[in-house]
Amino acid sequence: MADTLVVIPAYNEEASIAETLEELLKHNVGADILVVNDGSGDRTGEAAAGFPVHLVQHPVNLGYGAALQTGYKFALQNGFRYVVQFDADGQHSPDDLRSLIAEMRMDDADIVIGSRFLGNRAFNPGKRKRLAIRVFRTLIYMFTRVTVTDPTSGLRGMNARLFGLYSERGRFPSDFPDADIIIHMLLHRFRLREFPIGSKERAAGTSMHSGLKPIIYMFKVILSIVAVLVNYGLDARRKTNA
Repeated sequence: MADTLVVIPAYNEEASIAETLEELLKHNVGADILVVNDGSGDRTGEAAAGFPVHLVQHPVNLGYGAALQTGYKFALQNGFRYVVQFDADGQHSPDDLRSLIAEMRMDDADIVIGSRFLGNRAFNPGKRKRLAIRVFRTLIYMFTRVTVTDPTSGLRGMNARLFGLYSERGRFPSDFPDADIIIHMLLHRFRLREFPIGSKERAAGTSMHSGLKPIIYMFKVILSIVAVLVNYGLDARRKTNA
């Protein structure tokens, strides 16, 4: 068994999951693969079941973060040392995944985030998504004094110290764990670094960041950031009074 588990949260990705898995298996990324079918209303689960990968099926849609947490629990139960999240829509490259895994194994960081803004490969998100990225980047720096260039990246690797923590109930947001969870990590002194990656057009289907969704998503994450800061303040107060 490999020491790394690639977790692919998938919701209504019937049109792209097969191509994504074919690419990963063809390139032999040196890791086990787990697809978490998050209560899809299409045939995502059936499509994934045709490949030599692990498959967990949620009976209902629980959210992207909940699907990731299922992956963390699976990794913890099966003795993996590292977890890498990888989007089901085919926007990430297997070569970037393999490079990130190698970097994570050599580095002492608790989390390595693949950044589409580093290096010389062009990445041009839509205006609304770009706004969300800028807002999150600013908030992360405001509260942690750390610059994270790509807080919404869907390609991230964690070591067991970190995914073991986030596998616990109530430790991880069920919706979109982006800037909120990065702030949580940095406030609790986990080590973070970024690694340059590219980005492709999604293989098929509709992006979760289409239309007004990026604006709604941005406000949801901001509310979650407030919750992270409140809980951090409460924890600090308890330690002071202990």
